[in-house]
Amino acid sequence: MKAVSDIYSPVSGEVLEVNGQLAESPEKLNQDPHGSAWLIKVRSSAPGELSGLMSAADYRSYIGAQE
Repeated sequence: MKAVSDIYSPVSGEVLEVNGQLAESPEKLNQDPHGSAWLIKVRSSAPGELSGLMSAADYRSYIGAQE
C-alpha cells in the first residue's frame, strides 16, 4: 500500500530538487536514509535556522537517551 504524507522541514526555503528515485523504490528510505535516499534539496532562505539543528552525532545521543 502506498501512502502520501506532508513533509515538515525545520528550515525555510525553496525546494530545488526532489529525489525521483524514491517514487520507484521507496524502500531506499530505510536502506540508505543518509546517502542515496535523500528526499529534497532546499535553498535556505533563513540560514540562521541551521544553527538550531542537531548534528547526526547529537541526534544519535538524543534518541539513545530516550530509550
